[in-house]
Amino acid sequence: MNNGNYTVMIAGIAKSGMEDYVKRFLKQLMEHSRKDTGCIIYNIHQSIENPSEFMVYMQWKSKEAFEQHNLMPEMQEFKHKLVKEMFEEQSPKTYWHLL
Repeated sequence: MNNGNYTVMIAGIAKSGMEDYVKRFLKQLMEHSRKDTGCIIYNIHQSIENPSEFMVYMQWKSKEAFEQHNLMPEMQEFKHKLVKEMFEEQSPKTYWHLL
């Protein structure tokens, strides 16, 4: 049984020399996303061992809230354009329910 919350995790490795830019951009994206009414948690993590590696941990009120968030123009631009410019490697998104 789950409580309906929808958790998403994704990680990626920034292109060499792009780490500071990626960090600033992701922080801006985080601040914007946290204002979304469906957002419960939106955190950005940077690896201690590899500063080029970033992880995003998000928790949403529902899958629908997450999908609605992803329809926003800035998310579409990020997903379809900026990710390719900023990251050399990206893990697949994984989806979870909080127990």
